Amino acid sequence: MKKTIISIVLLVSIGTPALHYGQNRAASATQQKTNRVPISKVLDKLSKTSKIQFLYSSSDFKDVFIDENSINYSSLEQSLNYLKKNYPLEYEIRNNTVILRKTASRKTIAQTAPDSFSAADTLAIKEKKIDEVVIIGYGKVKKSDATGSLTTVKIDSENDGSPVSAQDALAGKAAGVNIISPGGSPGAGSTIRIRGGSSLSASNDPLIVIDGIAIDNSSTSGSSNILGMINPNDIESYTVLKDASSTAIYGSRASNGVIIITTKKGTKKTRYQYSSSTKVSYNPKMLDVLSADEYRSFMKNQYAGNAGIINGLGTASTDWQKEIYRTAVSNDQNFSMTGAVKEIPYRLSLGYTNQEGIIRKNAYERMNMSLALNPSFFDKHLNINLNYKPSIENNDFISNPASGAASFDPTRPVYSNASSYGLGYFIWTDASGKPITQAGANPVSVLDLRKDQSKVFRQIGNIQMDYKIHGFEDLKLNLNAGFDMLKSDGDVFVPDNSPLSWTSIGNDGQGLQEEYSQQKKNLQLDLYADYNKSIGNHKLNVMGGYSWQRFWKSYDDRQTNLTGAKIYRDIVTKSEYYLVSFYGRLNYSFKDRYLFTATLRNDGSSRFSKDNHWGLFPSAAFAWKINEESFLKDKNIFSDLKLRLSYGKTGQQDIGGDYEWMQTYTLSQSNAMYQFGNQFYQTIRPNGYDPNLKWETTSTYNIGLDFGILKNRVSGTVEVYKRTTDDLLNKISVAAGSNLTNMIFTNIGSMENKGVELTLNTIPVKTGNWQWNLDMNLSFNKSEITKLTLVDSPDYGVNIGNVSGATAGTIQIHSIGYSPYTFYLYQQEYDADGRPIEGKYKGGLVKDKSPMPKSYLGISSKVSYKNWYLGFNGHANFGNYVYNNVKSKDYKSKTNPTTGTYSNILSYTAEQGFENLQLYSDFFLEKASFFRMDNITLGHNFKNISEKFDLGINVSMQNVFVITKYSGLDPEVYLGIDNNIYSRPRSFLFGLNVNFK
Repeated sequence: MKKTIISIVLLVSIGTPALHYGQNRAASATQQKTNRVPISKVLDKLSKTSKIQFLYSSSDFKDVFIDENSINYSSLEQSLNYLKKNYPLEYEIRNNTVILRKTASRKTIAQTAPDSFSAADTLAIKEKKIDEVVIIGYGKVKKSDATGSLTTVKIDSENDGSPVSAQDALAGKAAGVNIISPGGSPGAGSTIRIRGGSSLSASNDPLIVIDGIAIDNSSTSGSSNILGMINPNDIESYTVLKDASSTAIYGSRASNGVIIITTKKGTKKTRYQYSSSTKVSYNPKMLDVLSADEYRSFMKNQYAGNAGIINGLGTASTDWQKEIYRTAVSNDQNFSMTGAVKEIPYRLSLGYTNQEGIIRKNAYERMNMSLALNPSFFDKHLNINLNYKPSIENNDFISNPASGAASFDPTRPVYSNASSYGLGYFIWTDASGKPITQAGANPVSVLDLRKDQSKVFRQIGNIQMDYKIHGFEDLKLNLNAGFDMLKSDGDVFVPDNSPLSWTSIGNDGQGLQEEYSQQKKNLQLDLYADYNKSIGNHKLNVMGGYSWQRFWKSYDDRQTNLTGAKIYRDIVTKSEYYLVSFYGRLNYSFKDRYLFTATLRNDGSSRFSKDNHWGLFPSAAFAWKINEESFLKDKNIFSDLKLRLSYGKTGQQDIGGDYEWMQTYTLSQSNAMYQFGNQFYQTIRPNGYDPNLKWETTSTYNIGLDFGILKNRVSGTVEVYKRTTDDLLNKISVAAGSNLTNMIFTNIGSMENKGVELTLNTIPVKTGNWQWNLDMNLSFNKSEITKLTLVDSPDYGVNIGNVSGATAGTIQIHSIGYSPYTFYLYQQEYDADGRPIEGKYKGGLVKDKSPMPKSYLGISSKVSYKNWYLGFNGHANFGNYVYNNVKSKDYKSKTNPTTGTYSNILSYTAEQGFENLQLYSDFFLEKASFFRMDNITLGHNFKNISEKFDLGINVSMQNVFVITKYSGLDPEVYLGIDNNIYSRPRSFLFGLNVNFK
């Protein structure tokens, strides 16, 4: 029993399933004197001599005796190989823990036994699954005992695609989780949506918890990724909480799901690991625009007889896209060490990432450290986890000149000394030789002359103490105190007389000097008690606690000309808010077959008035282990079959502003002061507010079925859910004169989400030296707005979705009976040959088509043969539409140089495009279903090539291919408006891993 308890504790620390299907082996007995001892004694000695932990079920090996004379205690590897060869077991080493498993076959134990030793020599082993432990809110639970909808994703370093950001490592790995990267910019963060999101104007981002710290996931000046500080190499696992039963314990911040990130911890075994990768990236697809010769030919045909336009064409031949793009080289270095100092396990890791963008000058650099200390005291009654993760991120941003490069006149040179303006770069000038301020800036000059850099220092740390009371071990007390602090500094510089200083900023040739800084402080304190008791067939777990969190931030931004005399912007802001919570959870199981969970959380937020501070969020769940029933238990059909039912409520208060419920005032900027005589005074402007602002509430019903057959070689989950959000925190228009602004946040409206999720994990092949793992998940989701106003009106809608173009407006709408961000466009008329008739439409604007996928797929495969492995990861969206704004804002008459400047167009536009701008035609709305092969990796591990280290090498390809009918550069566009042409790069990567023994 004691060994079983130790095994469970160890299993909690590594959280990994132990499944094995063995092979038949036999070894003949030798005739020599033996010293037969229980295997537990041998493993205890090996653990002490090698300073490594063993995980196994004591009941599985209670009848196994070992010939101790054959064990070399000075060599762990030799001892394990001997045990594997001669006894009924297999082993693997994970995180410096040796996991032992019984084999499923009869095995003859090689030993010289006394005459009475007969049947015990040969053991008939019955396989038993070691239950996986998963992380949940404020605790851990055996996966078989989980009643809520959750998914655990373990990081497989051999088949993770070498991600730079923490979000990318999760892409396509969990049903119901959709991750969309913003494009090709290095270091950029991806958008995460769990079950489609539950809000309209409030945040739809999930709550992210890193080692017990609920981080601040608001945007940061100078950084484009809220998880940029986390090195994926330090992540042990992700746990995604999706239904209200699993998320309600987090209450106010859990309406959009929860992602719990668990980082790697220390062990007592001294071990060093080093990994290095080099990546070469290029742009796989550029916009098809007219070349210089094609452009000249088009202009001569388009404006035949207009000598002024034709004679104004340049003589150069410039491919502006090639001028800004490059082949980028990036590298990633990681070193980690684990061990113990005076019996205190530790893990220390250092990481360095240098990622170049495929557009020149765009770069991202990260330096990070992760330190974990995990001591235990008082015979493991007091367990402490200390975590500290500082990081520095350096960014070289660009203003994305790709759009300008696609439209800039290809007959003009990059450099020109024909004008005293532009610092040696070509610049558009009028007949008098003065710069044309309405012109576009030379895209190469924008890259070369504009500097935009930032440095972000962030540190996350906490101390977590878990004390099991002496003499009353059923009760544990837990303290978690932590922080998430950030400081960012950035500057933007544009020199005087540069092309950009004439076409933007002040349009007067004066440059720009901008300096900005931001600070954030997130402090957190959690205290809870956890009581466990088992009596016969009854198991009870009760947890109750208190949480306090403070969020504080400040922001300064000052923009001037280079002398400081002219001020463009001068902003200083500070704000804070608090969250206070009381929470509890009850778990009860009967016969380890019928499981009940109830949670309750009472949240208080300072973002609401004192009358609306508090929100109460309950949940309840039931699970039935059907495979444990007598009518199935002995059938050997299902290794797992569990039905889950749950209902609960979660809250939302993340609306961006901290004081939307109270009267506030804004002090005017220094460039907007009021003059009295010779003096200038700052003014105070009242802001709009809603004193009755309160919690947005989401209710979720969930039905789930977990299954496993063929001894879990085929396992999976089916989930069906319905989620309803009421009292939507919505930003709406208000009648003139009724408030102090035309838009306020208020509680109005409802939305409904329905969906089905399928997860399938398989091992199609496991024999000899071969193993093939194939995992897939498929998610269906439908969102519908059911209420937007106090009095329902099918004609009312909120126009959103800005597009680019000469008369830019909105092309999407929030409307009752439709999904959020439904496209709102005119239906194009076509001629008999199927060609669009310019300017002719079928009636008025029509609500139709959604940018949200009807379903999305994730797939992962890995084939292993001896020390070789080949893996891939991919994902797909189905049923979504994208508005091609790159194509829609392009039209033939755009090339008319009425302002004295010339513009290039797409080859498509020159051949088939409209003569004039047609932004609101659904002709540009395209089906954008796609399948993307995210990465393919081939690797080989060189085991035992040296007594001091093992070596692994791998080659991989990222963004391998995309299958789609979409005509634009890339169909994967968040919210469905494609006006960003920074392509996702295609990359080739070489990796090296060294594990020192």
